[in-house]
This record gives sequence, structure tokens and C-alpha cells, in this order.
Amino acid sequence: MMALSQRNPQAFGVLVTLAGVMIFVPDALLMRLIGGDMLALAVWRGLLAGGVLILGNLLLAPATLPQRGEWFDRKGLLIIGLNAAGVLSWCSAMQYTSAANALLVLAIAPFLAALLSYVLLKERIDRATGLAIALVFAGVLIIASGSLGHGRLLGDAFALLNAFTIAGYYVTLRTTGRRNMLPHLALGSTLGGLLALPVADFEPVTGTQALLILLSGAVILPGAVGLLILGPRYLPAPEVTMITLLEVILGPLLVWAVIGENPGQLTLIGGAVIVATVVLHAMRRLSLVESPG
Repeated sequence: MMALSQRNPQAFGVLVTLAGVMIFVPDALLMRLIGGDMLALAVWRGLLAGGVLILGNLLLAPATLPQRGEWFDRKGLLIIGLNAAGVLSWCSAMQYTSAANALLVLAIAPFLAALLSYVLLKERIDRATGLAIALVFAGVLIIASGSLGHGRLLGDAFALLNAFTIAGYYVTLRTTGRRNMLPHLALGSTLGGLLALPVADFEPVTGTQALLILLSGAVILPGAVGLLILGPRYLPAPEVTMITLLEVILGPLLVWAVIGENPGQLTLIGGAVIVATVVLHAMRRLSLVESPG
């Protein structure tokens, strides 16, 4: 793998990003199969993922651990706080809305990142990106309109909050260069789990549920995060975005196929608007990257 990263960095980037996304695809389905209170699941996911991430860093690359002053500097605290908020908002979204709604709303994260970059980093938004931002928000409004009267609007709001935390994470990572932020992700996951503890409603779990919790928190979450954090180092952001769309598309379909959670017509329409916009925008950006002249 390391030889491939040196020989063909783009192929390596595609491989690790695709692997990370495919690990993530069954995550929403596992959460539905586990059932129960999603904030109780947030506790287990946060603590397990945090422990595995920091342990993996200690065992595989101890030399990359942050120096004394880097653990809780401004950027480190931002990543910790955003990841903790992400743990809580994602599980809350899955508690109160459909898996399709939660996943499709996440597809707007790159465009929220563009807005945050404009506000915080003074990066210009071109006309095409501005149009794409308007279209993806229109898609979110269509999804939200389908939630009216179905008790899913609160969950959609949590999904939107989760998209904001991911966007903030993207923007912060852009300012950290190649600095290893995995330990901060581990601390953020742990903090998110601890913050969910006082409001979690724990119930007895079966052996099967316990295994699924272990798979979700100790394998899928840290494994996918560990791979996806590498992708943007080797690939243009639009290409990463296109690959990560696989989770947005395949995740809801898997939940629908296995447990019959029908996302509803307006979710499908709004999701189609979001996915089509992201694909077309990413293809345009890629053409600009490949033909800069």
C-alpha cells in the first residue's frame, strides 16, 4: 500500500477513499438493526471508536502523535469539538428521521464547507458553486417538506447540524496541512460518547445486538474514518466528494432492501436533486483540475 502511494498517489487515494466509503455503507443499517435509543448507541460508538483510533495510532504510528502543545491548541480543540458534536447529531438524526433523510442531507456538507470557507477563509465562491449551493438547499427543503406531518423534521434538523459539523471539520483540516489529527478525532469521539451518557436510555441488549454494537463502534466507525482522512491528501476534493456519494446512495437503498424503511417520494425527489447537483458539480470541478489551461 505504501509503495502504491508513492508510485501512483491518485490510485492510492481512490483506493483508500473507496475502501472507507464501502466500510461506511452498512453503518445506517446496523444502527437500525441494533435499535433502541440512539443516544445510548452514541455512548458505545463514541467510546469504542475513540479507543480504537487512539490505540491504532499508538501501535502503528506513535511518532505521529501530537506534540505537547498540539493536543489542545485552537485547531485541535476545534476538531475535538466538531467530532463530538458529529457523534451526537448523527445518532440524534437516526433517532428522529429516516436513514435516507439523514444520509441524503449529509451530501450538502461540501457546499456548506464552501460557504464556511468563504466566511472564515475569504475563499471566493464562483457562480457555478453558488448555483450548486442553492440547488442542494432546495433538495433539502424538498426532503424536509416530506417530513412535515411525519414527525421527522427534528431528525432532519439534526442531520443538517451533522452536515455543518462535517463541513467545519473539512474547513479546519484544510488549515492543518499534513498534521496528524487522528488523535483529536479519537478524543472527539470519546467526548461525544461521554456527553450522550447523561441523556442516554440504556436497555438490556441481546448477544446479537452487542456484536452489532461492537462492529459498529469498534470496526466500521474507526476503520472508515481512518481511511477517509487519508483520501483528501491524494485526491482533489471533487473526486473525494464523488466517491463518498456512494454511501449516500447505497446506504438508504440497503436499509430499504433489508428492513423495508421506505424513504418516501419527496425524499427520493429531494435526494435526486442533491445527488445530481453534487455529481455535476464534481464533474465540472474535475474537468477544471485535469485541464487547467
